[in-house]
Amino acid sequence: MKLLPLQKGIIYGPVRSRRLGLSLGINLLPTTRKVCSFNCVYCQYGITREPVSGLAPEDDLPTPEEVERALRKALSETEAPQFITFSGNGEPTLHPNFPEIAERVKRVRDLVSPSSKIALLSNSTGLLIPGVRETIEELIELPIMKLDAGEEETFRAIGRPGPGLSLARILEGLHALGKPFTIQTLFVQGAVDNSRGPALDAWMARIRELVPSSVQIYSIDRPFPTRGLEIVPPERLEEIARDTNKKTGAEVKAYGLAREKGENPAWS
Repeated sequence: MKLLPLQKGIIYGPVRSRRLGLSLGINLLPTTRKVCSFNCVYCQYGITREPVSGLAPEDDLPTPEEVERALRKALSETEAPQFITFSGNGEPTLHPNFPEIAERVKRVRDLVSPSSKIALLSNSTGLLIPGVRETIEELIELPIMKLDAGEEETFRAIGRPGPGLSLARILEGLHALGKPFTIQTLFVQGAVDNSRGPALDAWMARIRELVPSSVQIYSIDRPFPTRGLEIVPPERLEEIARDTNKKTGAEVKAYGLAREKGENPAWS
């Protein structure tokens, strides 16, 4: 299965997102390799050669000045997006200058596109990096934080995290996040299964503990690098959403296949 190509620049889109509407993406990572703290079995960009546990080296990362210039240019050439979204070729909060970049993005947004909101698609590991949690609290209006499992075995089987990372540490970071946040969860079945049984029960227990403002669930909708994975059908996702709402009180939205709705499957 041919994987999706990496983003080739700092700014991409705007694209129609099934979760965010018209969204302009910001990629803070290299254009030739993925930089991430996870090596998720379902990642559209393929495997992470060396999952990291802290900040990424600055060698081939865009500078804060380059990000600001690229964003100003993009916003001057397109209609105002509903969201300006940190995402890209891995985990955006691993950029060592993420706090400064977020400040610059907010300043440009305020001047050029004040109706746009700032979002972050994150795997939640940045919450363990000094300064990142505070930046999210102060500058990110919609933090969408990943949580695919409620116990360590499934967490490791799906995310395959870098050294020193654990579900317990990530949960600690989420509990410490001092603002409302959304949880995003990708359900799979087959070689790894977090969509039923004890694994699903453990995930629901974490949702009940964390009390997120909302929960977004979906399944594989893009190419993936791991054999034996299967899509969780839309009707099963809807069932999980209803059951999670009933058992936790959380607002849960299930997202079916983007390609069936004419949306871009490369963008969550």
